[in-house]
Amino acid sequence: MNTHKNTVIIGAGQSGLATGYFLKKLAVDFLILDESEAVGEIWNKRWDSLKLFTPSQYNGLPGLPFPASRGEFPTK
Repeated sequence: MNTHKNTVIIGAGQSGLATGYFLKKLAVDFLILDESEAVGEIWNKRWDSLKLFTPSQYNGLPGLPFPASRGEFPTK
């Protein structure tokens, strides 16, 4: 078992996941650490009325477009 990692990313939010995507493409050995057990779990703890303040076309991850119509402001 390899316990050595060249890079550790703290936080599995949009930036951490995007960084991991590009590190994987470069074959860099990395680990993403987050306090939640699953990706996106923190959204379950947010208010039901929450709306993102950026249009959907800017909320996707590299290699994974956001599943909403362009120009939409997604809710929880």
